[in-house]
Amino acid sequence: MTWNFDRDGISPLLLARICGILALGGIVTGAFDIGYVHSALLVEGNAQATIQNILTHQTLFRLGFSAHLFEMVLNVGDEILFFLLFRRVNRTLAAIALFCGFLGIAVESLDLVNGYAPLMLATEGHALGTIAPPQLQALSYLFLRLQDVGLLISFVFYGLDEMASGFLIFRSGFVPRVIGVLLGLSGLCYFTHSFLSFLAPALDARLYPYILYACLPGEASIALWMATVGLNVAKWKAWTAEPPEQLAAQLA
Repeated sequence: MTWNFDRDGISPLLLARICGILALGGIVTGAFDIGYVHSALLVEGNAQATIQNILTHQTLFRLGFSAHLFEMVLNVGDEILFFLLFRRVNRTLAAIALFCGFLGIAVESLDLVNGYAPLMLATEGHALGTIAPPQLQALSYLFLRLQDVGLLISFVFYGLDEMASGFLIFRSGFVPRVIGVLLGLSGLCYFTHSFLSFLAPALDARLYPYILYACLPGEASIALWMATVGLNVAKWKAWTAEPPEQLAAQLA
């Protein structure tokens, strides 16, 4: 069934703002777990101190995990609304962006199992009897490191999603083109960081975390713009009112 905005009385401006709010929520919840909770509890290279932090601050750990899980829910809604708004620009490319976004969400969601395993091992490890505490700590720390690997894999698909979305924004004309450029650059940074971490870890270590800082302008600008301004409804409607070739020439 085709969703007809005019027939169904749905405002594209409202959907754009909801899309932006969901994106902002995803940025905040993801940053809380990955940026704050992990940095506060994870002690690089020290499994015993890391597990002790998790046990001491279980509430913070659970809040971070729940926020990260909620981010995945927000991202699903954001991907769907973006597709509905930008599919008229290029349906194939919008579908590719949606599919890559969903793949990234799926990988990151499954990867949360690795993120929760350390708490289970720390609180229920006694049930494994034959495994000594130092071994449990080492195993818990390994799961946390594996979560980082899963996140890097998800960056491949998120990167493709943002590069395709950036092109759609740039071509559409109903959102400032500079935002499309910034979002495309964000996607390229995610994609590059992911592959460099596996192919050239020494080079990636020199670029990190600056390569991820470059992702923030694109993601923040599209989220803030959509949440506050929305989109140019007249130009958005023009994409179905005229032949695509003629419209693209006019917007250019």
